Amino acid sequence: MDQSSASEATVNPKDVAMKVKLDYSRGVKDHTTKALEALCELCWELEQPNVDTETFARHTAEMISKLFAIESVAVGVRDPGDRRYRYIAVVGLDKEVADGFKTLAYTREELLEPSTYPCYDVSSHTKLFLSEDHPYAEGEEFTYRRPGLIGMRRRTLTDSLEADYLDFFFNGRDGDVLGFIEVSGTRLRKLPDATTIRWIELAAGILSTAVQRSA
Repeated sequence: MDQSSASEATVNPKDVAMKVKLDYSRGVKDHTTKALEALCELCWELEQPNVDTETFARHTAEMISKLFAIESVAVGVRDPGDRRYRYIAVVGLDKEVADGFKTLAYTREELLEPSTYPCYDVSSHTKLFLSEDHPYAEGEEFTYRRPGLIGMRRRTLTDSLEADYLDFFFNGRDGDVLGFIEVSGTRLRKLPDATTIRWIELAAGILSTAVQRSA
């Protein structure tokens, strides 16, 4: 084939479409692609009519636990009746402990009380609670996977200890806290990195839409 013929060569548009489809469905799936797929699934679920908030919250918690190797994930939402915050989904914990979570209820003031739950702002929506500060009320030690390990010493800046956790808050139409995603523990015993925190913040934003739709 001479140079002129090569410059005039074309490809079949069906082959173009096939390549795009195959790359989409069978291409290399790194962690970023897997995270995008999982969050897209949540968005597509949200498109369905009559989305059940508790089911959607559980799916969100399960996705976060699986995708980011988080040991336990809980979702708390403000009850529109008494405006107290209650857990509606808990994954990664024994049933007895998960059931205990669902007996807890907080007013806004209790939820954000710095003397009971001392924390550090990571972003406008995310707070970090560290074990050394004892960020739990008396009697709440049962909410951890291994309460006997509370009090261990932190050896590096990235270590994750028992009773460390992060809360990812999302707001309602009134601008006040509508709910939160709470994550605790990682399978690598390290705190979630910045990228993971941003992914979970995005999941919290999607969950916020689901909760507001059901209100």
